[in-house]
Amino acid sequence: MEDAIRQLVADASRHQNDPEPFLALHTDDTTLVNFGGRRVVGKEALEQAMKAALATPLANVVTSVEVADIRFVRPDVAIVGVLKRISDERDGANDPLHATEGWLTYVLVQNDGNWQITSAQTTPIL
Repeated sequence: MEDAIRQLVADASRHQNDPEPFLALHTDDTTLVNFGGRRVVGKEALEQAMKAALATPLANVVTSVEVADIRFVRPDVAIVGVLKRISDERDGANDPLHATEGWLTYVLVQNDGNWQITSAQTTPIL
């Protein structure tokens, strides 16, 4: 079970700039709070926010992740703590990032044997 969760986290990281496979990893009612504090509710809103961000220099802000811990609330619900490292590759960014690391907390649910992201919250480490 933990291997599947680690794979989901890796897939989400790998597809951070590719909306279709990234969105497939989320439930329809997913909620995401990004590094800057913006809250997005629902897969459709997440798709719009993601496409808008990828059309800007934010597409050049990339992250890597490392799973720190996995806790099972129930056999089909897991809370995953992830250390997220941010690399700002934007040319001449006027709004530099205030932190280069953050804690990403995922709430995952298992539907029909597949793990999906139902909530994601990133908190900068200052």
